Amino acid sequence: MLRVLAATDFSSDGRAVVDFAADLVRQSGGKMYLLHAVEPCMIDAAGCISQEKEATGGKSADREGTHHHTTLLEISNQRAHCAAEKISKKWDIPVYGKAEEADDVVECIFRFCERHNIQLLVIGNRHHSLLSSILLGSTAARLVRAARIPVTVVPCVPQRG
Repeated sequence: MLRVLAATDFSSDGRAVVDFAADLVRQSGGKMYLLHAVEPCMIDAAGCISQEKEATGGKSADREGTHHHTTLLEISNQRAHCAAEKISKKWDIPVYGKAEEADDVVECIFRFCERHNIQLLVIGNRHHSLLSSILLGSTAARLVRAARIPVTVVPCVPQRG
């Protein structure tokens, strides 16, 4: 049974990655994994996000007055689970969704692959400007260079309107 990981950031232009991986899993009879690596700087920048807002200065409170906040990582993990359910229903395949905190996105993805015995990694390649690729590098390029398993790179083309 083929175990395929689709690394995603939930952007609409990355839908091709998910569809490619899901179609491959459906044809092979395998299992699909969906991972969103969340960098700590994004979690810190977002802080805590209120689930419900009342007229108490934007804070949420339950009946006992206890405030409930959801972190960006928790929201991302819920989103990954929800996306996995939708993909599973659409493609009629088993899908496991997860979000994890990642100091280094590349290492996070490879550790996930090792823990779950992933056999194929499917990633997207956005077309950045030459300057941004030189200055920032490309996560896709780093993943391909450091790969310990086969990697399929799917072009991410923004959805038109």
